Amino acid sequence: MNATTVAFQNAYARAFRAFLADDAEPNRHAAYELGRDAVGGSLGLLDLAHAHHEVLLAELVKADSAGDVRRITLAGDEFLLEALSAYEMVRRGFTEAREAVASERRQGRMLRQLSTMLADASLAVHAQSSLEEVLQLVVEQAVELTDAGWCTACVTNGSADPTIACAGATPPTIDDVVRKALAAIAVDTTRTEVVRVANPSVPSEAAAVALTALDGEPIGVLAATPSPARPFTALDEAVLVHIGQMTSAALERATGYYHRAPRGGRL
Repeated sequence: MNATTVAFQNAYARAFRAFLADDAEPNRHAAYELGRDAVGGSLGLLDLAHAHHEVLLAELVKADSAGDVRRITLAGDEFLLEALSAYEMVRRGFTEAREAVASERRQGRMLRQLSTMLADASLAVHAQSSLEEVLQLVVEQAVELTDAGWCTACVTNGSADPTIACAGATPPTIDDVVRKALAAIAVDTTRTEVVRVANPSVPSEAAAVALTALDGEPIGVLAATPSPARPFTALDEAVLVHIGQMTSAALERATGYYHRAPRGGRL
């Protein structure tokens, strides 16, 4: 038994005996704080249960009547429930926070990997096939990074047909979503945040970000819809914006493709 466990057991015993003497709110709150302390000290439920039963047994041994046994037992139930409720609430919040940090670190690593791949000089985006490969890489990474239900990237190629890549469970209304996203982005070419686009095939709106040329003119769009199990968070939307910016920069940096291509392409 380590020092942390011993200190916790001693604190639990003192708090429980104070609660037996007076079950007023301050002593009840002490049980709540012990539950929080258990999580902070990396103690498990078994440690908490052991501390409780040790002091409960010690108090029951001193009981001199059946009524006293009942009073101590009921008080023990109340005290333990207070401690357990705090323990579970704090542990759950701590676990969720730790998972969120791990997820952000994972997203950071993947974004760096995507940036490296997009910066590869071998991506000759002036060739149609290479542009499709770049966009396919982008949408696949976007789905994985944001846990999206689907993602699409579209680049308008002047008078030619647009280049589109999709990943995930792409809905049948994808062309309509892309048109609406491009139209919304064209209204305000300075916007850098996501725009939301109604998608008749799924209950959630699509989140879209502009793909832009170096001069800021929108020449494409990156759009995604969250999976049914989890809506997009602010972090997910920020990741989409970042991916859109990296994609725009990579295509422009590679060959100046957008400046050479005639403007005015549309779906």
